[in-house]
Amino acid sequence: MPANLTPQYLAAEEEYRKARTIEEKIAALKKMWAYLPKHKGTDKLQADIKAKLSRLKKELEEEKKSGKSRRGFYVKKEGAGQIVLLGPPNTGKSSLLKSLTGKEVAIAEYPFTTQVPEVGMMPYEDIKIQIVDLPPITKDHFVYWQIDIIRGADLILIVLALDNGDSVFLFDDLLELLKSKNIILIGEGLSGDELFGPVKKRAIVIATKKDLDENGEVFNFLKEEIIKGRFPLLGISIMENLSALKKKLFEYLGIIRVYTKEPGKKPSMEDPLILKKGDTIRDAAARIHKDFAENLKFARVWGSSKFPGQRVEINYVLKDRDIVEFHI
Repeated sequence: MPANLTPQYLAAEEEYRKARTIEEKIAALKKMWAYLPKHKGTDKLQADIKAKLSRLKKELEEEKKSGKSRRGFYVKKEGAGQIVLLGPPNTGKSSLLKSLTGKEVAIAEYPFTTQVPEVGMMPYEDIKIQIVDLPPITKDHFVYWQIDIIRGADLILIVLALDNGDSVFLFDDLLELLKSKNIILIGEGLSGDELFGPVKKRAIVIATKKDLDENGEVFNFLKEEIIKGRFPLLGISIMENLSALKKKLFEYLGIIRVYTKEPGKKPSMEDPLILKKGDTIRDAAARIHKDFAENLKFARVWGSSKFPGQRVEINYVLKDRDIVEFHI
């Protein structure tokens, strides 16, 4: 039996997807329940909404009992993508943020120097990528607003330090802690915000202070005994040029840049459209305007096409740095 979901339900569902706090999510789920047609075809949806409400109410009650402040932080997404730095104390996250973005932050040897989200913009060729450094995460130091920011990220960087054995051994604890909050980190594929069930987030592991691991013993141990091929692993030193790391981060975001042009005119090579790998001409047009995509007849492509200005259909898959000329 089809679900026959109403426009009111779909609007409430979109409200849930955009919700940033537990309270906002609970309110949206209650609206979804109110607008959901109750019949056999929606049995699974009904069960999913009830389970989600129950879990969120439990999380909210636990936070109230803990007596922790309800003051939260929201980081508005900017740039071509949002990358969040996670890790135990004293792994060099703040130093990494400064090196990648130039952001001036407090850096010290004592733990929990970072108390609030620190945000910087990392320049990469003709775009900028947002980097967010969160306070260190441990079993005793993990607050609700950190969860909200992690769930909204496009890519997670788990930062460990090669001169800090404790951080290496805490890697699996961090994975389990996130899993308990319904966040599953994955090494392959793209991040995806599921309406129900765990949120899947693409993650890579950054091992800092490579210069202090002279023989590479700690890095090899981390690679062979801890990571075990589950996630991409990169060893770095902030004393080095990080241009190669920036390129890797762009690649792991799974995005492409597409430039547009009008017939008979030169292309605009500033402020490209940011799309996901695998997106098509139709997706690019929809990013400009929904009506534009609906009226699109064909396009011409420079870059990945067989020849410059090749006429292509709307399901043509675009590549990074393609130039597109739309025809309606």
